[in-house]
Amino acid sequence: MAKAGGFLNWPPVEGIISDLDGVAYRGNDAIVDAIQAFAAWQAAGVPLCFVTNNSTHTPEDIVRKLESFGLSIAPKDVVTSAITAAELIRTRYPDFMRVFVIGAPSLVRAVTGMGFEVTDRKPQAVVMGLDRQITHEKMRIAVDAILNGAAFIGTNPDLLLPTAGGFEPGAGATITAVAAATKVEPLIVGKPEPHMIETAIARLGTARSATMMIGDQIATDIQAGKRAGLSTVLVTTGVPPREDPSLVPPDFIVSSLAEIGMWPALAGRQRERRG
Repeated sequence: MAKAGGFLNWPPVEGIISDLDGVAYRGNDAIVDAIQAFAAWQAAGVPLCFVTNNSTHTPEDIVRKLESFGLSIAPKDVVTSAITAAELIRTRYPDFMRVFVIGAPSLVRAVTGMGFEVTDRKPQAVVMGLDRQITHEKMRIAVDAILNGAAFIGTNPDLLLPTAGGFEPGAGATITAVAAATKVEPLIVGKPEPHMIETAIARLGTARSATMMIGDQIATDIQAGKRAGLSTVLVTTGVPPREDPSLVPPDFIVSSLAEIGMWPALAGRQRERRG
């Protein structure tokens, strides 16, 4: 693990995958130096793909939010846990038709978009994401369905989400409660699992050895990047890092993306000259 100065000895970076909450913004407030860094790398020809465990937003929502901060991307440049969860259920359980959803409208749309019926009547699967209107009744339905054999899928294990004024409970807090009640471990599709990272790599079209993963959480972002075989950067603008010797550490730690400088951009120019 190294500080930012070690970037000079790093292999070329030809593509960047990054988390959003705690990296590009906190709540509704931009992290200005991060937005500036992404814009500079993008202008230099380095492709970007953002991955988010937050299932309450569609890619189009993210596009509009980043545009309001001055960064222009396309919906294909965003991979959400909601879309990934719906795709994974369809792949793992091709015969399922009925799904109970605890989450935001964006998660419901992702599930129905894959051809599932969203229902609380004898669901074959329960999928849980961040639900700011969570109720005891919703959790009761989920617990009952899982105890009766329904598959249990969670969008992500995030216990905390950064906000402009501090932190709020993440989807992982309620997913953990249902798991404790049922004694059934959920299938997690978001980080630290590599599902979204694999999708992002495919969209970038870059080699793993030349792709960088940026995140603010060692337990989710960094582990996902490492499991996908990427170099990783922890930026300390989001959730405070916790010491855990069981986790693979990031390759670099920075307090601002400005510390990375234009190294990815220089690599992007090298790629363009080779092309």
